[in-house]
Amino acid sequence: MKVILTNSIKKLGKKGQLISVKNGYGRNYLIPTKQALLATSKNIKIFEKNKIFAEKQKSKKIDQAMNRINLLKTIGSIVFFVKSSKKNKIFGSIGIKDIIQNLLLIGIVVEKHEIKLPQKLLRYLGIHKVIFTPYKNISTEIHISILSK
Repeated sequence: MKVILTNSIKKLGKKGQLISVKNGYGRNYLIPTKQALLATSKNIKIFEKNKIFAEKQKSKKIDQAMNRINLLKTIGSIVFFVKSSKKNKIFGSIGIKDIIQNLLLIGIVVEKHEIKLPQKLLRYLGIHKVIFTPYKNISTEIHISILSK
């Protein structure tokens, strides 16, 4: 029996793949749980159209991510002025929310899940690197400068 997978299934195939399975497995498990569709010519055409649409959406998201990265690169670095001790340790810390607020003041909207802090919180004066990931495997580094008041 030939079926089109609607979900990726480990050791069987990826979403959208046309595979052959035993009749009982397809009829009794894959099709009733909506993890696969029977591979008729009508279903194949519909799935191909959906696949083309999904690829267009993906390329659109990648373009938007690249535009956001280029916008961040034009800024250079984000500067914070904070009180600090003589040992270059700041009072308090700078986290993701502080970085998002600072970017918002500049006019760039960033989501919380898009920023990764390698050292959890920033607690010392100096230049720190933060990773900005707007879409899956597309990322760049943002430089954060923490200076004393």
